Formats: sequence, C-alpha cells, structure tokens
Amino acid sequence: MKDIEFDVELTAKDLYRFSMRHTYSGVSGIFGVVISLACWIILVIRFGTLDTTAKLALFIIGCLFTIVQPVMLYGKSAAQAKQNKDINASLHYILSEEQITVSQGEQEACVKWYEVRKCVYTAKALYLYMSPVRAFIFPADQCGDSFTQIRACVEERLEHYKDYDPSQEAETEQEDPK
Repeated sequence: MKDIEFDVELTAKDLYRFSMRHTYSGVSGIFGVVISLACWIILVIRFGTLDTTAKLALFIIGCLFTIVQPVMLYGKSAAQAKQNKDINASLHYILSEEQITVSQGEQEACVKWYEVRKCVYTAKALYLYMSPVRAFIFPADQCGDSFTQIRACVEERLEHYKDYDPSQEAETEQEDPK
C-alpha cells in the first residue's frame, strides 16, 4: 500500500460540523431534540389553555436543544478555532499500512490503526475516533480529489484490524524471545 499524505487546516466550520454531529447523533442528543419538539407541539396545541408561565417555560425548553445549544456550539467552535493556534496551524497526515501519523511543525504523533475505535463518514468529512470525544477530522473540501482515496484506505485498514488484539502479539513475543 502506498502512503497517502495530505494537509488539513481545521476551520470553525469544520469544528462546528463535528460538534453538531457528535452532540446530536447520540441518544442524549436525540432525546434533547425530542423533548424540545414535544414542548413546541404542546405549546402550539394547548396555547389557548395555558397560562403565561407555562407558555414561557415550554417556549424556553423548546429552544434549548433546537436553538440555544447549536448557537453555543458554534460560538465554542469559533472561539476554539480563533484562540487555539494548534488547531489553526496546518496538520500534515500520513496514512500508512501500520499507522496514522500526524505532524505539526516539530511535533509528531502516531496512532496505530487498531487504536481507531470508530469511523464516521459524512458528505462533508471523515471522522476517525480514538476515544469517545477525540477524533481526527478530515474535511472533504480540504482533501480534494484524494478524499475518495483516503476513505478507501481507511476502510481497508479498519477492516484489516477489526479483530486485531495487540495483547496476543505481546504474549507471542514474550513466549518466543529472540
């Protein structure tokens, strides 16, 4: 397999897309939206019979997950992109057969393919999760023509390592020292 190299400069928009997807794709995000929508429906159906306090409470609760949280996530993403010079700097990725290498200036980190917990593909990006909240973000618009190649490489490597257990390799090396 030939190594794939590309650069990514994360923007507030990229971080916001990731935050929205991460927040609203889980059970708690879906539950929050359902609560908000239920409040809006109750407010509309029972508008004439509710007192002002109940109307105000339903309106505020309805806004929490459908308006307030997305606005807060955007503000957080914009502030993070503006304040964190590490995010604004270009990240250089190398996808090899054994690992993902990310570097920025003099700093470099490697993640083995078997350490990737989850991969999510969207029309706008590819997210590789190493933990429930830590992920590599590969925006499609920044990867350009190589996005399809990157996606194919990730699929191949994750399929190859899906049942891999690094502890078995360590046990084998201990039993048969050279």
